[in-house]
Amino acid sequence: MDLSPPVNHVFVDFENVHEVELAVIGHKAVSFTLLIGARQTKIDTDLVEKLVQHASSVELVRLTSTGRNALDFTLAYYVGRAVAGDPTGYFHIISKDTGYDALVAHLRSRHIHAYRHGDFSSLTFSNAWLTKPVEPAPTSFTPPPATAKSVATPKPARAPKIAAPVLDERASHVLEHLRSHSKSRPSREKTLVRHVLSLFVKDNLTEDDARSIIESLRQAGYIAINEKGGLTYQLPASR
Repeated sequence: MDLSPPVNHVFVDFENVHEVELAVIGHKAVSFTLLIGARQTKIDTDLVEKLVQHASSVELVRLTSTGRNALDFTLAYYVGRAVAGDPTGYFHIISKDTGYDALVAHLRSRHIHAYRHGDFSSLTFSNAWLTKPVEPAPTSFTPPPATAKSVATPKPARAPKIAAPVLDERASHVLEHLRSHSKSRPSREKTLVRHVLSLFVKDNLTEDDARSIIESLRQAGYIAINEKGGLTYQLPASR
């Protein structure tokens, strides 16, 4: 049995999002792809050093075309290629461009774990292998001899916010509904499917869509489903 962790594939639309969380690069079970527009000629040296340091898990894509939506279509190609090679992985697009939502919705309709994040502050990874934050790299620091002026101790590197499970908008809505209705939660998977469908009547969800939402909650550890379809909930209070 393969016990290796699922891979989190991160694709950054650098034309749209210019601030990159460096601690994500080189993190365990993360494949990182940075797409840079043809007109972008400057990259922060810290980012370059991090990319070089973890070259085995990084792909840098520099576009040569400046056509409309050139980077969007290129990013979609790399996401599709990654999905074909790792259909059980998790796929995260970092961009404020809501045009990617149609791609994400299509992938999720095919039971692919796909998400879009407006920036790195909302990026979280859901599998258990990544619940431990990255430890800051050790630094050697010898304080100088005492003088009249005090010397500030360097602040440790900031760890990425990758501990909490990630859910899309619909799954988050279902989670909050279940949290606020503790006395009327469905006890069977089939009942929960009907319950989810009732929450999105106007969206014309299919049963497969509802099961995909439930699977997201199960993957995130909020619910457990036994072999007979019985449900157990682990729903901590909202923060």
